[in-house]
Amino acid sequence: TMGYCADGNGKVFLRDGINIKELKTKLDNLNSSIDYNIENKIILIEEYSFSWNEDKTYVFLNTLKPFVEKGLIEYKSIDDDRHWRYVYNPLLNKWEEEIAYTSYGFEGYSDNELIEELKNRGYIVRKSNIKELVNESIEKNMLFD
Repeated sequence: TMGYCADGNGKVFLRDGINIKELKTKLDNLNSSIDYNIENKIILIEEYSFSWNEDKTYVFLNTLKPFVEKGLIEYKSIDDDRHWRYVYNPLLNKWEEEIAYTSYGFEGYSDNELIEELKNRGYIVRKSNIKELVNESIEKNMLFD
């Protein structure tokens, strides 16, 4: 896929003992539309492209591969109708694309899928039993009326 406006950003954690200078040289030679900034073994990545090109994104990600410990880069189309991300899989040593299908309701998801997604976004999820408590007290009050 290519040719539409896309906005990407993410974070990549670098391995210990790598040659950062070598990495910078390799990335700069790509002449990519992806901006990056390396600080304390973390690369912050940003891309804002009017004609996004997946192949070029993969060239950038694969150049990073030998240096990466973990990483996640999230993209969305400018009109926000497409969301996808690249996650580095250390076991397979490859970047995997995950496509999110925009949904305007939660009906299609199981509780577990929603919980999993929230956890992926860094939320702590716990179940509240407020509904049960409210129902219980309503029932009790009705019994004693």
